[in-house]
Amino acid sequence: MASEEIPSRGERVVLLFFHEGFSPYLPFVIWQARKSNPSARILLLGDRRNQMEGMDYEHHLDPGPSTRRKEFLSMYQHFHPGNLEDERRCIERWIRLADFLKTQELREFLFLDSDMLLFEDVKLLLPQWRGYDAAGAPLFYSFCYFFRAGLVEEFAEWILDQYRNPMVMKQWASEFDAYISSGGKQGSIIQDMALADRFVQTKGVRMLDVTQPANGKMVDSGKWGGSYMQERASTDRLCQRAVGETVRIWNSSGWLQLSAVHVQGNDKSHIPGLTGWAFPIVCSFWRPNFRRNLKFLIKYAWNGRLFRRYLKKNEEADLK
Repeated sequence: MASEEIPSRGERVVLLFFHEGFSPYLPFVIWQARKSNPSARILLLGDRRNQMEGMDYEHHLDPGPSTRRKEFLSMYQHFHPGNLEDERRCIERWIRLADFLKTQELREFLFLDSDMLLFEDVKLLLPQWRGYDAAGAPLFYSFCYFFRAGLVEEFAEWILDQYRNPMVMKQWASEFDAYISSGGKQGSIIQDMALADRFVQTKGVRMLDVTQPANGKMVDSGKWGGSYMQERASTDRLCQRAVGETVRIWNSSGWLQLSAVHVQGNDKSHIPGLTGWAFPIVCSFWRPNFRRNLKFLIKYAWNGRLFRRYLKKNEEADLK
């Protein structure tokens, strides 16, 4: 690889995850990220509840609310039919991320949802993505490689500026009222993705959509990763020869390799079928609220085994 194609002038690729609390799928995601990106620097911006032993990653504790995070929380208005805390947190995390980046010297990095599985070394994909400000799923959703220095900071400040502006709040309230009264046929809701879309359009951010097929590869934005638990297993089929290896799908373009799989949905207990198990993963379940986590361990073991059979069956059928 030519020197200009190497991230951060020869530095390691940076993979950055954000998560609050412990979720059973988190250790599988971190483990798979390391397996597919052996030379990467993997960071988790989390808390004491999701520290995991025996895994090769950096655990960074959230330092707590900054002045502008407190300002955002005091200004926030809810223009979404979903849960207030969940939707607010999704927007607030961009301010938290911007605050965290001020403490780090990261020229560029890949920001991932904590249920995104990587199945390819990211450094091999970067030469195809360079020339853009960012590359990922549209609207900064679930998977986004930020090339342009300061782009996250710009987005965080832009968000704050919107909430500071009474005219914008009045306009958003009008849009949300129209959304509710029309049953979602008119108007709009305000969530993190809607804000990202408006920011990208307003600021002219050059964004590469990597969820579209290119060179036989693409990133899953959730269609395939969640299909098994959402009764779409027969239509949105995944194939994988062995745990941790290449994941493939079939669509109108033919066979495609998924560089990353978004395990979208409330139930992610099938995830071990894609990643397999390791001793540190099992140990990560041994934490306070032991009975609940033991139930999770059994559920993930069972559903992971069933999903593994499904993946193997698809692979064998498509090889015939």
